[in-house]
Amino acid sequence: MTRMVEEQRTQIGTLKALGYNKFQIISKYVIYATLATVIGGILGMCVGFVLIPTIIFKMYQMMYQISGFKAEFNMFYGMLGLGLISICIIGATIYSALKELGNTPATLMRPKSPKIGKRVLLEHIPFIWKRLSFTRKVTVRNIFRYKKRFLMTIIGILGCTALIVTGFGLKNTIKSIIPLEYENVFNYDMQITLKSGNDENQKDKYIQELKNKDEIEKVVSTYMTSVTAQKDDKSESLIMIVPDDENKLEGLINIKDVKTKSQVSLKENEICITDKVAQLLNVKQGDTVKIKDLDDNEIDVKVSNIVENYVYHYAYMSKQTYQNLFKKDYSTNILFTKNKELSEEKINELSKAIMNDNEVSGVSVISNLTSQIDNMMSSLNYVVIILIVSAGLLAFVVLYNLQNVNISERIRELATIKVLGFYDKEVYSYVAREIILLTIIGTILGLIGGYFLNAFILKTCEINMLRFKPTIEPISYIYAIVLTTGFSIIVNIATYFALKKIDMIESLKSVE
Repeated sequence: MTRMVEEQRTQIGTLKALGYNKFQIISKYVIYATLATVIGGILGMCVGFVLIPTIIFKMYQMMYQISGFKAEFNMFYGMLGLGLISICIIGATIYSALKELGNTPATLMRPKSPKIGKRVLLEHIPFIWKRLSFTRKVTVRNIFRYKKRFLMTIIGILGCTALIVTGFGLKNTIKSIIPLEYENVFNYDMQITLKSGNDENQKDKYIQELKNKDEIEKVVSTYMTSVTAQKDDKSESLIMIVPDDENKLEGLINIKDVKTKSQVSLKENEICITDKVAQLLNVKQGDTVKIKDLDDNEIDVKVSNIVENYVYHYAYMSKQTYQNLFKKDYSTNILFTKNKELSEEKINELSKAIMNDNEVSGVSVISNLTSQIDNMMSSLNYVVIILIVSAGLLAFVVLYNLQNVNISERIRELATIKVLGFYDKEVYSYVAREIILLTIIGTILGLIGGYFLNAFILKTCEINMLRFKPTIEPISYIYAIVLTTGFSIIVNIATYFALKKIDMIESLKSVE
């Protein structure tokens, strides 16, 4: 709108000279801006309230059985968004028009005077400045001559790159949960749930049978139960794991301090809890929490360590501590196994054979679980596509619009150098060199901005049961650079043809 007002200076001057008042002249541009804002806003609401939610819902359907989804318009948020956009666009239009109307009609009916060139910082560094060619010196001067366009281009490219980095970063982070949880923390192959009611002798006998199987390398006996942890007025549900022998856990369950990443031992009459539940309850190392089991037995226990975990909440307690505090006999109900190197087919055969044992009520195979999660995570590609498309639109709108402004403001300058003998390619490089340099600066800042935007979004959308560790793989940064560069190249190609169409005679005609 600023560009439109500036391009129509002559019309504004003529209308002002004919006696039209400021309100009548401004209303023309305000009506235009309002119509564009309202039409764009309605289309944006259709995308925001219907299209994107439908895509996201389809992604959730790949992971969960959900029905009855209906995309509806939310008038409050719609009007709020439209109102904010209207303030920005219509406000900018009124400001630009009033700024132009402050001049006399005679001044307005003449083209706007070009900005005065000034010495730039680089000129005060002779070592660098003297080594630049003439066209490169012109490029540097022009970049700092039009500071508004300089900032808008960098911000636009920064936003484009940051969105792409965020899209890939979200995918990298969520996919990293599987190896972090099921390789770094839990490293067992199968979780076997034993039937309740069997005595300890039967269980011990069955455990020995499992250990004798050729396919199984290690078996660890544990007692697992759901408990509630409370501190002050906050409470969270978690799973408490009580190993029969803590020393045998090594290699199957890694209880690591969340800060030092070192293995911790289970202290007597103390408990370890995972980091996310500690954060939710505002618990620190050395604090005391109240643990309530399924029989409503409550104990107060000191937290010895805050340990690493990424999915759900866990607490770890030694067998002796459990017996001391809950005054109950220890009874194994879960077995963790470490298998030898087996194919997927052999693992499935082994799990089916174990499931048929009389002592077993359930078997979970970690490799099958991680495969299912991997398949579900493939739906994240839609999120990445949405963000890349948004980033592409942002890049095209900003770059193409700014390039058009650049050409229209410098039409006489560009026509002059064409008359002086510059070829089309030289004129193009004269203009494109500026956008290329600004794209490089914006891309570098966008890579940094994308890292922080990714971390902010993950922190905002992190649910109670998950702990995200912001992860952006190096290839994601390369993708962001390539895509941003690709968007910039497409705009530069369009600019090349626009420059070829410059009419040297019309552009150099006297304006008197």
